Amino acid sequence: MLRKLPLCLALLTPVAAHAEGVSVETAVGFESRYVFRGVQYAETSFQPAITLGYNGFYVGAWLNLPVGDDGGISAALGGEELDLFAGYSGSFTDIVSYDIGVTYYTFPEAMSGFGDLYEEDGDGMGSNTVEAYFGVSADVPLSPSIYVYHDFNFDTTTVEGSLSYSFPLADKTSLDIGGAVGYVADDAPDDDYLYGSVTADIVYAVTDKASISAGGRFGGSDLPGGSIIDESLGFAFQSSGFWWGVSFSSTF
Repeated sequence: MLRKLPLCLALLTPVAAHAEGVSVETAVGFESRYVFRGVQYAETSFQPAITLGYNGFYVGAWLNLPVGDDGGISAALGGEELDLFAGYSGSFTDIVSYDIGVTYYTFPEAMSGFGDLYEEDGDGMGSNTVEAYFGVSADVPLSPSIYVYHDFNFDTTTVEGSLSYSFPLADKTSLDIGGAVGYVADDAPDDDYLYGSVTADIVYAVTDKASISAGGRFGGSDLPGGSIIDESLGFAFQSSGFWWGVSFSSTF
């Protein structure tokens, strides 16, 4: 799945490129909230993405474009985000596969240049960060996977595990459910936090290589003061919240 697609598809899980040959995977999503690792960064957003793969190697880009006013925690960043990633996917066995790569997170409205990196021990004015990741997944019931991420600029390490299952409903329709739990460890222990999410989506296969989906998500974190905005309470922060999304994806 594409990097940072709606939670129902692949919450924070890097793309697994085709093992052989050239592939192009595209997606366009619309989310009522942009939530990343239990933290809301923007309200309603478009999220286009593209990934190019060749013999296990892949490169891609994911974009978040807020619609209307940004009410996310990172309002100073404007909510716009462009993530560039590259990696390699392979297999240990017929059942167990691995994924390794790096992501460059950028915030176009906040950065003064493409190399505008955040410096935790410097002036703190940069916004972009670099993160490496490694994950292992198994082709067994519930499709378990576990990923480890390390952000070199914020000096945080994240461990996330996920499960998913697809229930056939009709010839071309399925109900896809999933869940993820993660823990973010910061170099400052008081900033560590736990997050999680559950998802449920109806997926319709338009063709063998294209599908549309729509569904709901529920998630949040145990960050003090909350990390999800509750509009009904005057934009107060809550520990968890509900949102929804729709998407169209295709592979060439």
